[in-house]
Amino acid sequence: MYKVLLVDDELLDLEGLRRFMNWEALGMSVCATASSGFEAMEMLENNAVDIVVTDIKMPIMSGMELARRALELNPKLKIVFVSGYEDFQYAKQAISMSASGYVLKPVDDEDMRRTLEEVKLSLDREQVNTHLRQYISDSEPLLKRELFKQLLDGRPDEEKVLQMLQRIGISWHAASLYTAVLEPDDLNWKLNGYGDAVKTGIEQKLDTAVAQFCAGERIQACRLDRFHFAFILDKSYDSGRLQGLIHQAVSGTLLTVTIGIGPVVNRLSELHQSFQQAKEALGLKLFLGKGRLIHHTDAKEPISANARDLDGILQSLFQAVSSYRLVDIDDCNEELFIWVGKMETKLEIYQLILHIVSQLDAYLHTINEDFYLLLGLDRKQLGILYHLETTQDMKSWLRRRMFELSERLQRKRQGKKRKLVEEIEAYIEERLEHNVMLRDAANHFSFSPNHLGQIFFEETGIYFSDYVSLRRLERAKQLLGDPKLKVYEAANKAGYKNLSHFSKQFKEHYGVSPGDYRRHL
Repeated sequence: MYKVLLVDDELLDLEGLRRFMNWEALGMSVCATASSGFEAMEMLENNAVDIVVTDIKMPIMSGMELARRALELNPKLKIVFVSGYEDFQYAKQAISMSASGYVLKPVDDEDMRRTLEEVKLSLDREQVNTHLRQYISDSEPLLKRELFKQLLDGRPDEEKVLQMLQRIGISWHAASLYTAVLEPDDLNWKLNGYGDAVKTGIEQKLDTAVAQFCAGERIQACRLDRFHFAFILDKSYDSGRLQGLIHQAVSGTLLTVTIGIGPVVNRLSELHQSFQQAKEALGLKLFLGKGRLIHHTDAKEPISANARDLDGILQSLFQAVSSYRLVDIDDCNEELFIWVGKMETKLEIYQLILHIVSQLDAYLHTINEDFYLLLGLDRKQLGILYHLETTQDMKSWLRRRMFELSERLQRKRQGKKRKLVEEIEAYIEERLEHNVMLRDAANHFSFSPNHLGQIFFEETGIYFSDYVSLRRLERAKQLLGDPKLKVYEAANKAGYKNLSHFSKQFKEHYGVSPGDYRRHL
C-alpha cells in the first residue's frame, strides 16, 4: 500500500476526499491529513509518505510552497494538486514542478481516481526499476566470479566475456594480462583446534583486507575458495606492489600469506596458462620460503655437488646425538638438507625424514633406548611434518628433535640416581588415580621435598608436578581409546577430578579436545 497525505484548509473538502474515495481499491491508504502547509511539513518530516494530495490555494503557505519544500525533503514524492477553475494559472507552475496530477474543484471522483491510478502506475514502475537495479547490483559479484572462473579455467568466449566485464565496470584489453594467486601459509596446522567462529573471523578479515587493497590499487580479485584468492592484473601493474598485500592481508590474524605470480599472456584464452604457472610458483614456497612474492621465473637455489653419502651423514649424526656434540649435530643437519634440496616434491622430503627417524630409532635400540619414549612423542605426531610448508621449517623441526634427544641421553648418562628416579616414576604410576604430591613421595623415599624434587628434575629434565601432569594426560589419552569408557570416566581414572580442567589441559597439550581426539581414533 502506498501512503497518502491529504492537505486542505477546507475541512469539509478534506474529510470528503478521505471518506468517499476507495483508497484500498487503488492500493493506497490515507496515513494522515493536514489542514495547513506547516502541519503537512511536520508530518512529512516524521513519517514515510509516497503521495501528497494538496489544495493549491491555502493561507500563509500555499500548496505550491508546500510542494517545493516537500520535494526538497523527498525528491521521489508524488504531488497531486487540487484547485478551483479560477486558479488555473497555477497549473503552469504545477507543470513546471513536474506535478504528478492536477484535479479541478469541485473534485470529480472519477477524475481523481484516474489521476491517482496514473500516479500508482508511475510508483510501480519506479519500484520495479529500483528492485531491478538492486538485483543487478547484488548479482555483480557472482557474475564477476563466474567470468573470472571461465578465464582461469581456460574456457572463455573472449568477445562475450569482454562485453560482460564492461557491463560491470571492468575494461580490459584482450592482451597483456597476468595472474597472481594468494595462499595462506601453514593453514592446515595453524588453525587446527580452533572453532568455526575463529576460522570465520580470520576468513572475514582476509576477505576485507583483499577487498580494501584491491580498491586502493584498482585491481581485480576473485575468491577461489574460503582462504585463497586469484588476481587478474594488467601488464602495466608492477607485481612488486603486491608486497603490500602480504602485510595487509594478515594484519590481526594468525597467518602469513604467500603470493605466486604467473607470466603475461597475449590472449584471454591463454590466461589459464598464467594462472597455472602462478600456482606452480606457489609450489616453490617449499624451497624458497613463505610470506613473500614468488615469480614463475624464480628457481631453487643451486645444490652443492659435494654432499657426502647419505648413510655416512646419518652415522655421523647418530654418533653426534649419542655423544652430546651439538655443533656436529647442526653440521650433519645442514648436510642432510643438501640432500633435501635435490628433491622435487614434498612427499619425497617427508619420506626421507621418516627414514631418518626410523634409522635413528633402530640405532637407539642398540643402546637400549627408544626415540619416541625419550621425546615423549606418539608416532602419529610425525604427521605434522607433512603439514610444514618449507624445507626450512622441516630443518628446524629435525634440529630441535636431535638437540632435545641428545640432551635427554646426556642427562641419563650423568644420572647416578637413575634407579631412584625409576622407583619414583613407578610410585607415581601406581598412584596416578589419586592425588600425587611431592611431599608424600619425599616421605615415602625418606627425602626432603626440595631434595627429592631436585634429584627428579636433574635426572629427567622435568619437574615432579609437570611429570605427574604429563603422565596423567598420557594415561587419559590411553583410556580414551576404550570406547566403553565415557570421557569423564577416563579423566577420573587418570586422576582428574575436574572435567573442565582436564579438557583444557588435554587440548593445550595435544591440540585437540578429548572428544575430538576420540572421534578421530
